[in-house]
Amino acid sequence: MLWVFLSVLSGLGDAVIFALMKKLKDVNNSIIVWVHYAFALPFLLILLHYSYPQNISQDVYWIAALNGIMLIAATYMLVKALKVSELSVSLPMLSLTPLFLVVLSYIMLKEVPTNAGFIGITLIVIGAYIVNIRNGKGFFEPFKSLLKIKGSSYVVAVAFIWSITANLFKMGIIASNAIFFTFLVYFFISLMMLPLFFVDANKRLNEIRQNFKPLLFLGVSSAFMIALASYAMAYAIVPYVISLKRSSLIFSIFIGYFFFNEKNIKNALIGTIIMLIGGVLITLF
Repeated sequence: MLWVFLSVLSGLGDAVIFALMKKLKDVNNSIIVWVHYAFALPFLLILLHYSYPQNISQDVYWIAALNGIMLIAATYMLVKALKVSELSVSLPMLSLTPLFLVVLSYIMLKEVPTNAGFIGITLIVIGAYIVNIRNGKGFFEPFKSLLKIKGSSYVVAVAFIWSITANLFKMGIIASNAIFFTFLVYFFISLMMLPLFFVDANKRLNEIRQNFKPLLFLGVSSAFMIALASYAMAYAIVPYVISLKRSSLIFSIFIGYFFFNEKNIKNALIGTIIMLIGGVLITLF
């Protein structure tokens, strides 16, 4: 079950990306989004040299274009969420992605989890609920917090978009292969966002120079994360891969605690552990 290992490692890559985005909170959002994809291209190109597909369907190009547009929107929202809220509060809401995937993967790919998988989805929702319980304000307070805490509401939107793009990734992988489709999506996004650098180009270039090391690390982490996730999706159904990929939540909570001095993580940690138990059920049974 190599795909399980790849999915968890991809989750670690996600956690590093989230932390770097938060660290770069003073950098223009457009730069962070562009670098996230463009700086990953050289590393993906090296992988593509060794795994170029023998057969490529023409459908792969429109799938990549649609995927790229949606990923740009999701990444902008994610960057904004990380700048306005704590990692331990907003990021666990990403565990809602498998809930959306149960429906969307069936519609788009005819993929269906097992009965235990549905129980796992329920645990993920319960875990996400516990994450938002704060100061004994009442049973329904977590639902209200989605409207009050901007970071959480942004991340819920990201989770929904990612549930669509994950299925599009699987469609693109089927139409070509894991690395070719990944490179195509990242290239499309980088190219589409390039004109933004002609708006106040000197200022943007200065920001890149001043923050080059963390930005480069962001690109490397992005290539690492997406390559592993794409390989995993080639061997397992999308809800299973993405559920294990949400292991990034545990990594992110500890990163937030130890590197960003985020406190009051008890509920976030308990809720996230429950989410991950749900992920294990989805994956192993």
